Amino acid sequence: MRRDAHYLHSRKALEPMLAVPGEAPRCVSWAPDREVLLVADARGLVQSVEPTFGSRRLFDGPAEPVHVASHGSQVAVLSATGRVEMRDGGEAPVLTLETGLTGESGLRFWQGGLAIIGEAGDQRLVRVYEGEKEVRTVQVPRGTALGVSDEGALLQARSVEREMRVGPLGSPLPSGEPTRHVLRFSHAGRVLGVAEGGATLWHEGQPRSARLLDAVSAALCADGRTLALGTGGGVVALVDILAPPSTRAHPPRVAAHSGAVRALAFSTRGRWLATVGENCRLWAY
Repeated sequence: MRRDAHYLHSRKALEPMLAVPGEAPRCVSWAPDREVLLVADARGLVQSVEPTFGSRRLFDGPAEPVHVASHGSQVAVLSATGRVEMRDGGEAPVLTLETGLTGESGLRFWQGGLAIIGEAGDQRLVRVYEGEKEVRTVQVPRGTALGVSDEGALLQARSVEREMRVGPLGSPLPSGEPTRHVLRFSHAGRVLGVAEGGATLWHEGQPRSARLLDAVSAALCADGRTLALGTGGGVVALVDILAPPSTRAHPPRVAAHSGAVRALAFSTRGRWLATVGENCRLWAY
């Protein structure tokens, strides 16, 4: 176990706790129901970080990762070229997939295996796998996001001007041009969308927005109301999404990174916030 994380000591809207060793982080995710963060860097190195104990190397995965996720002891990484590698506690991959999906992509563990969403030529596709076997391919419209229900079933969401709709994978989606939001599923079936100027949270079809100029990333805490926003200039802001609009328009913020905040992630229990810029930092709030 390495303990060379650099601890910091200043209190602002967020309290910085540690900077994760390493350079050029690309994506992060928290292990479900555990205070363990997974960090994948540009070279493919995947680390495990425990806020009170520091970090340790897990394995070398594919270079230029765009998504990392875990389920139990399994850790899966999706690269920018559409390659998926999965480990189960060891160095050697237990599963390798060449999905051919690139662009605005992501992966999800579901009750039967893995599902990957991305672009193939001029199509947006979801490929569903049970082990190495592709069991389903679904074409979805531009702007569609992929999620998983609490029961492990695959979900999809799409936002157009008149509505935002969530349903099982393959169910009808609203037609028309998508809004400019980059959609992500969050806790309890909520859908979060990031667009220039802020973010919108949909819950049971009802939107609530938070404003922040130059917003490029966002994440929702497990409490369902604390929203973190990151900007292209390195600022991170915390917003109570249930607060009045005037409060949501002027959230407290800190200068977290020297460049764009490319990713944010709250721990499952809501004690920590991970931010990714030129490095990866953990914050208490």
